Amino acid sequence: MRVNGRFIVPDGTLQDEYHLPRGYWEAKDTDDNLETEIEKKIEKKYPLTNTIFEDTRRAFLFQNGKETARFDLTKSSPVEDLLTTFYAFTEPDIIGFERAIEEFQARVPELGKGLATLITESHKKNKAFQTTFGDFFDLCRASLNPNIRTDAVDEMLVQHLLTERLFRKVFGDSDFVQRNVIAQKVDAVVQALVLKSFNRDEYLKPLDRFYKAIEKAAETIDDFQGKQHFLNTVYERFFQGYSVKLADTHGIVCTPQSMVDFMCSSVSEVLQNEFGTALGADGVNVLDPCTGMGNFAVNLIRRVPKKNLPRFYRNNLFANEVMLLPYYIASLNVEHAYYEETGEYEACDGLCFVDTLDLADPRQRSLELFEEKNAARVEKQKGAAITVIVGNPPYNAWQLNENDNNKNRKYEVVDERVRLTYSRDSTARNKSALSDPYVKFFRWATDRLDSRDGIVCFVSNNSFVEQIAFDGMRKQLLKDFTRIYHLHLEGNVRENPKLAGTTYNAFGIQVGVGITIAIRSKRHTDRRLYFHRIDKNLRRQEKLAWLSQRKTCSGVPWQLLKPDVRHTWLVPENEDKFAQFIPFSGASGSVTTLHPIFRLDCVGVKTNRDQVVYDHNRSALETRVKDFIEEYNGEVDRFKRAKGKINVDDFVRYDKIKWSRDLKADLKRGRDCTFSESKVRTALYRPFCKQLLFFDRIMNEEVYLFPQTFPTVASESENRVIVVSDVGYRADGFSVLMSDRVVDQHLCASVDAHRCFPFYVYDEDGSNRRDNVTDQILEQFQTRYQDDSITKWDIFHYVYGILHHPGYRAKFSNNLKKSPPRIPFAPDFRAFANAGHELAELHLNYEDSPPDLLKYETTPDVPLSYEVTEKMKLSKDKTRLWVNASLTLADIPPEAFKYRLGNRSALEWMIDQYHVIEDGGIRSDPNRPDDEEYIVRLVCQVVRISVLTFKIVEALPTEYSVPSTVTADTLS
Repeated sequence: MRVNGRFIVPDGTLQDEYHLPRGYWEAKDTDDNLETEIEKKIEKKYPLTNTIFEDTRRAFLFQNGKETARFDLTKSSPVEDLLTTFYAFTEPDIIGFERAIEEFQARVPELGKGLATLITESHKKNKAFQTTFGDFFDLCRASLNPNIRTDAVDEMLVQHLLTERLFRKVFGDSDFVQRNVIAQKVDAVVQALVLKSFNRDEYLKPLDRFYKAIEKAAETIDDFQGKQHFLNTVYERFFQGYSVKLADTHGIVCTPQSMVDFMCSSVSEVLQNEFGTALGADGVNVLDPCTGMGNFAVNLIRRVPKKNLPRFYRNNLFANEVMLLPYYIASLNVEHAYYEETGEYEACDGLCFVDTLDLADPRQRSLELFEEKNAARVEKQKGAAITVIVGNPPYNAWQLNENDNNKNRKYEVVDERVRLTYSRDSTARNKSALSDPYVKFFRWATDRLDSRDGIVCFVSNNSFVEQIAFDGMRKQLLKDFTRIYHLHLEGNVRENPKLAGTTYNAFGIQVGVGITIAIRSKRHTDRRLYFHRIDKNLRRQEKLAWLSQRKTCSGVPWQLLKPDVRHTWLVPENEDKFAQFIPFSGASGSVTTLHPIFRLDCVGVKTNRDQVVYDHNRSALETRVKDFIEEYNGEVDRFKRAKGKINVDDFVRYDKIKWSRDLKADLKRGRDCTFSESKVRTALYRPFCKQLLFFDRIMNEEVYLFPQTFPTVASESENRVIVVSDVGYRADGFSVLMSDRVVDQHLCASVDAHRCFPFYVYDEDGSNRRDNVTDQILEQFQTRYQDDSITKWDIFHYVYGILHHPGYRAKFSNNLKKSPPRIPFAPDFRAFANAGHELAELHLNYEDSPPDLLKYETTPDVPLSYEVTEKMKLSKDKTRLWVNASLTLADIPPEAFKYRLGNRSALEWMIDQYHVIEDGGIRSDPNRPDDEEYIVRLVCQVVRISVLTFKIVEALPTEYSVPSTVTADTLS
């Protein structure tokens, strides 16, 4: 810290998450006179806000400029008191800052909405604003996004109005708006707005407390790096309060400094070791395509030798940003970093306000790039032979809720390149994950290197490393680069729900992240893939500390990987053996000569509006569906009558309809929805939980193969489907269940899809029934076991038995996550076929099963009732189940919990599903007035089924697979 022009460096400084100092520590030798040393420090103006002076025996604590206590360090109790008092202290000014920043998140949406209203009024009444805004809007459409909406540009003005003061004050840059070419344009529009509409200072007065607290807190930070981190943190808070949707679309998360250090240090090291050159050397042109707040560029500037820095800064450093606020901050950060290194201010001509992915399109004209100087910068960048690309691309793939109307935009050229490479080479059926922006940035970066040697270093969503949809991307990466290093930082909360929120994620977000360093060098004669997975149990700060300790990629204990023929990087243990088993379906891929068991398969029904199309009560479901259809058909009619080119996302009304991608597509096609009682079908929604489903191609997002699997109610009496966890499942374990009804996509886990393999398939009118179990597999089984009496139903039940085998599921758990099941030939076919048949009968006919004789405990003086309104509750020892205030079921055997589907036992699924649920004005009640004991009886039945399932599974033969060398003669 700087005091009276001199730097003072305490022995230790306690900092908080904003890099604000919270306390100081000074250590003296035992032989020193502590009181004298303290006086010397006070004379030198050492801070006394919250400071410990100690000599290992005694400690003096100063707070608010005064000595508050002395402590004997030879005893444990005083040491605890000292540390407690020290850590608990908060300066009065900081209290004001923290309260203000909390208020800021709460108040900014309100003020932002108010500003948006004023801007909307100005669009109608303020002619000067209309003219200036119109020119600005045309620039935005030409420069940033041809489909940009007026409200999005309005948001830019709001952002500028709410934050411009902070840039000037925190960095002491009063000329920021005049210096920054983009800020000039935006401020000109703002000036036209405020000239007649309102007084800027008066309107922003409610935020004065926040501004002043931030500015005062920032005064305590003297070094630029601290201010940079401070403003980055405030920026994140701004978007958390102001625009969650914008943050979601662009992945508004600041890259932690230790991660930036690691990546930039690794780039520097690779340049030296692989190419014999360095940052700042002639010909090393660096580009950060999504610079955010410029943290990577700042870090690189500090690594370049001072003699080379001016040339590097002017000619070899490039960075792009498409969002206004981070662009502002990047300008301040980068230009101030150069000023600190050279003592001279110079605008960074390599920093562009542009959408990087647009630059892949040769039709993008430089004159359209927002402003003449900005256009010149972009043109210069396009002509540069880029050799290093480093950064943190956006990670969000698609909006979770279509009603948010918050999609990422499309890029014609880059999207086509993804389609022709990553998508074309993928064997996955669902390739929607390739729409993720970070995937597009990997494709763009590879193409931007052209045929040159170079480096791409990204921190990104790491789903491409393991998920099946990215097999084509993995293939292409190893084709495009000669060395790939991937540091897996774990932290996928959705994949591992046991992780406490985002505490274990390096960014504090939901998706897992990783650092990829991809190198292309003509010197390499082979291609190699290196991998390291960090301990998933490390918390965020521990992971960042790990990166700081490793410093660069050479400090990581890399493992050399050998991908398999399907471009799996992390090949599961036992993959060779698993690959020799019988493939479940033709889509499984096979290295054996064995035919697949099933011709066709599909995912369970995906509705995207469960609350609308599912219910226990037929009357309630029909009423709700009819209301929805009326609203939807009204929108179809309104769309048909609309004129001109229409953006459906902006056109539809979101207040009464739960929109989805396919429903909007149906609207655009002019497809009306019709109600029919025959569309109300019984479906298996969750394990042992049937609900009524309005089964309809328009109101269900995807029905997949089910119109050919259960086309009519009659087909339910003869057809069966085996339902298994789909590839990439995230539940604790693999699940399998048989059904004779339409099945929901999330049958055994709300976080996973489930794939269904029917015995029969039909035409959609219920005719032309045909076997889905192949003739070839029947022949193979009969030949293998030399038994012509084996039928396709026997094979169907055999498969069901094998999939329940604990040894099979344990040994091949990782394989089952990466590909559909494969079925071994067991030594004892009949044992598994018979067990599978028993399990099927239990699981299909559970409502007809005799109930287990649980003990009924009734509450004295409370009338007996079987109605379940609140969620039923298990006792801590799981032997008793509270049903309602009048009834508890006791003597539940422990075996009832050993039959598990996903993350729950069958009984726990019942508890989760069978109670009254009210959400968003929709009430779902599973109780049956015509059968009051249904739920309680069902609990007893499921307990019995669970116990019997456990016993059947426990009795399965130990051996489930014969060695591949065993012949049919051996089996006879």
